[in-house]
Amino acid sequence: MKYEYGGWVIDATPDFSLGQFFAHARIIRASPDDDVDTEMHIERNLAWFETEDEAIEVARQWAIDWIDARDDNLTVTKAPSLSRQNDMSAKAQAR
Repeated sequence: MKYEYGGWVIDATPDFSLGQFFAHARIIRASPDDDVDTEMHIERNLAWFETEDEAIEVARQWAIDWIDARDDNLTVTKAPSLSRQNDMSAKAQAR
């Protein structure tokens, strides 16, 4: 099962082995810019389930949480430098 979320494609298709469905998340973000490589993250064996639907839902939710946490970290990392620039601009104008 593939889903789109936040500019990423989530492939939550589980593997089936030994009578169980193993939840996996494959997360891919392709850049429209030819100079930028495709970004991929694969998380294997998140858990095993007796039904395919359960495995898909766990993998999909794990991927959404991973994307949200990654995007939050990027926002937090960028935010302080932006506010420092604004502080420096305000101080320069005050002189």
